[in-house]
Amino acid sequence: MQNETTAVSKLRLAVVIPEVRVADVAFNAAQIQKTLANLKASNPDWIIFPRLCLTGASCGDLFRQDLLQAAALQSLIELAPLTAGTPSKVLLGLPLGVGEEVFEGVALLSAGQVEALMLAPWPDSPALSPSVRLPVNSQVQIGDRSVLLDSQHPFRFGQTEILLGHYPPGAAEAELLIKLINLPALAPAEETPQTAFDPTARQGVTVICSAGASESTTDQVFSGKAEIWQNGRCLQTELELTFETQIIQVTVDPEATLSVPFPQTEKEERKPTRFPFISTKQPEKQFARLLEIQSTGLMRRLLHTRQHKVILGVSGGADSSHALLVCCQAFDRLGLERKDIFTIHMPGPGSSKSSHERATLLAELAGVRQLTIPIGPAVSAHLEDIGHPEGLHDVTFENAQARERTQILMDLANQQNALVVGTGDLSEIALGWSTFNGDHMSMYNVNCGLPKTLLLRLLVWAGGFLFGQAGEAIAQNIAQAPFSPELLPLDETGETSQKTEEVLGPYELHDFFLFYAIGRQMRPDEVFGHAVECFQADYTPSQILSTLKTFYRRFFSQQFKRSASPDGPQLLEISLSPRAGWRMPSDASSALWLEAVENIQIPGNQV
Repeated sequence: MQNETTAVSKLRLAVVIPEVRVADVAFNAAQIQKTLANLKASNPDWIIFPRLCLTGASCGDLFRQDLLQAAALQSLIELAPLTAGTPSKVLLGLPLGVGEEVFEGVALLSAGQVEALMLAPWPDSPALSPSVRLPVNSQVQIGDRSVLLDSQHPFRFGQTEILLGHYPPGAAEAELLIKLINLPALAPAEETPQTAFDPTARQGVTVICSAGASESTTDQVFSGKAEIWQNGRCLQTELELTFETQIIQVTVDPEATLSVPFPQTEKEERKPTRFPFISTKQPEKQFARLLEIQSTGLMRRLLHTRQHKVILGVSGGADSSHALLVCCQAFDRLGLERKDIFTIHMPGPGSSKSSHERATLLAELAGVRQLTIPIGPAVSAHLEDIGHPEGLHDVTFENAQARERTQILMDLANQQNALVVGTGDLSEIALGWSTFNGDHMSMYNVNCGLPKTLLLRLLVWAGGFLFGQAGEAIAQNIAQAPFSPELLPLDETGETSQKTEEVLGPYELHDFFLFYAIGRQMRPDEVFGHAVECFQADYTPSQILSTLKTFYRRFFSQQFKRSASPDGPQLLEISLSPRAGWRMPSDASSALWLEAVENIQIPGNQV
């Protein structure tokens, strides 16, 4: 790589989060060309695009397609001349095929040509090879030139250092540090740096650039994070989850220093809390970000499928009610009419009057279209067809109702050219509390990243955010209702006889276990000890231990449902997506963990 001979006194920086279409190289190249033309007047010294911006960073195994690689390389060749006659150095990302391997490359364009090609040491996509597999002295033909591939990470260009991925800076003294890292948009309870180093504690100029929300939202919504820092102070940032191209520009003096010393802060160790998924410091900020990510994921899917209608089943429960609020927010942001949100209430043998009233009140307030389709006759006919004994209220009786409802939703979606929005939450996904190929299935599940305890709080906040006091009151009433799938006949009072937490145990315990056993990977005895400490005022150690057994047993046995889970956005540190989160075989044994739980001893005076 060519080195700068002198350090410049001023640096003009531009960070671009372009609109992309995944695997549409022509569209992406056109957006980059338009951006370079718009920036020509300001002549930045550096124009920084996200990794793999020529193809989109979320192509997956499509990266290994020669057709995609060739199109990206050709676009790079055609874009390089646009830097002629300007001082700009441009960073563009693309997949690069070398022999049998495909690498993640970052091209440095300067003075009308491809000045350098750098390879990521450990790409985010498993379809791309780490740079250590690159044969020595490998080159790529760029027009009539051969360009040597550089795998010596971090990359140096005079007083500039370029980092790809989750790696700390190799030389803190670099005047300009460019960090290209694709970050998902998340809203954890405790905000922590996602970039493996803290820019507030670094002298010099730091640029952070991530792919944006126009990438695929199959399992994550990319943050589109664009930041420029100097000496620990953020000069410019762009954090909006938008689909249009975003540009931030700053002129900095690399030699300038702040007179205020960096604050010396010690990292505070967070002790286990009852509700580890919920922010204690800024809950409303977390709730706003969660709703933004959920609605952005749905919006991207609607834009990609060119659909302007959604279908969702509503029961009057918390999950479907919150999914409705997400749909309203997505439609409002897209400028679509809420009358194209179809809420379908499908009462069955176990549906209570109160649940129907809750579903109706919220739908009326939201101004969406409502439809009621009783499933009793269809379920009875089906059970008769398969020879199921009348009056036997077993798992077949329950699951037939869930599958009938899913059939109605899917067929209505075909009829209306609409998208079926899923409602199941992260806690239910962890425990497998759904009917396989019933409520387990949808076309896009907006709630898959939300544990139940957080969803209940978010539901109430979102009801107030979207519809004021009336919305908050209705949402509060929904959140306080008992959890029930309402699949068994009603009791003599006309209310549901089926209570979810009587079968599973308290959701607040399960969410605690999910956070620490799966998210923090603690051993069963550690999880139990922390749970006793946090919940001793409400549950006995025996109750906690019994629920912990249920958690591990169901978490392992229900993996097959997660292995076939629909798309939906990650929202917190934990994702149970089989594609981009929790990867576990459906036939993994739970014996080790259940044995560890059985070996937990409870003192006689604490049982």
